[in-house]
Amino acid sequence: MVNFKGQEEAPFQLLVAVILMTFVILVGLNAMNEAEKQKCFNDTEKQLNDLKLGIEKTAVYRQPSGVNFNPSGCTKKESFVLIKSDEERLCKSLCLNSSRNCLLLRYSTPDLTGIQDKCIDVAYDTQFRSEGDGTGSCEKMEGYYGINVDSGQGFVPGVYQFLYSPNSGVVSPVICVYIKE
Repeated sequence: MVNFKGQEEAPFQLLVAVILMTFVILVGLNAMNEAEKQKCFNDTEKQLNDLKLGIEKTAVYRQPSGVNFNPSGCTKKESFVLIKSDEERLCKSLCLNSSRNCLLLRYSTPDLTGIQDKCIDVAYDTQFRSEGDGTGSCEKMEGYYGINVDSGQGFVPGVYQFLYSPNSGVVSPVICVYIKE
């Protein structure tokens, strides 16, 4: 008599192996997706910090500052905007000083959460201007053009130059914002 028991179990063992392999592949793909999200999160945090530090250097020390702002574009709908906040609780939690109002750099997108606003440690009344805005406080800069970061568009990818304007004619600090052509 011939024993066919091994031949009867072979299709079942193959099915179990395929199911296990599918599970391993799905877990691996999920881990790769989470790693990519974390890399994107870290890159966005770095880009926000670079902008924040560039603005602070110009406003506080009155030194020109260049920032290569090139976010990885983790999502299709993302924005980097300046927010003037009068919310005391928010300002105290994000800023080192105990100010009632503050200037924040905010990243927003419907797809990625967990990136906290960055407090820009400058005077609340700091103004961001661009050449050609009619105030005459920002002059033309060779190879760059002025950009209005106070608009809803905020910061777009590019190479930025921040300059302090000593001849603005206003009491509050004025930072001229340029982006490379």
